[in-house]
Amino acid sequence: MTPFGHPSAFRLEVEVLAPEALDPSSGGPVRLIAVVGGRVTGSLQGAILPGGADWQTLRPDGTIEIEARYFLQLDDGTRVELVNSGLRKPDSRGFWSTIRLRCEAKGREALNQTQYVAFGQKMPDFVAIEAWALPLD
Repeated sequence: MTPFGHPSAFRLEVEVLAPEALDPSSGGPVRLIAVVGGRVTGSLQGAILPGGADWQTLRPDGTIEIEARYFLQLDDGTRVELVNSGLRKPDSRGFWSTIRLRCEAKGREALNQTQYVAFGQKMPDFVAIEAWALPLD
């Protein structure tokens, strides 16, 4: 899939554990999906570090609110925070989201200034997410 006629900027293959339901009184039902690793390829190359999470809220109509936050470690050692927010409709094969990156490394300032639109799908062993950079102007 190539929205807007452009190739994706990067691809994430996010390895996760099974969803863990939290107390329904917390505004849910709410599920926590632990991020345990993975990789990033494309304009960014590196690993997804374990320790992040995807907090999901299941709405009464079956729509799932997605709010994931985890770290990437690029091949040059640079660490990048990734925040991914989106919605998955009931019975959908995938989901659309937006991604923001944050990095303090010199020479990586463009990561802080770019917003990405992304499409994700659950695969047998990971969640695959393709991200496209939105124009800066």
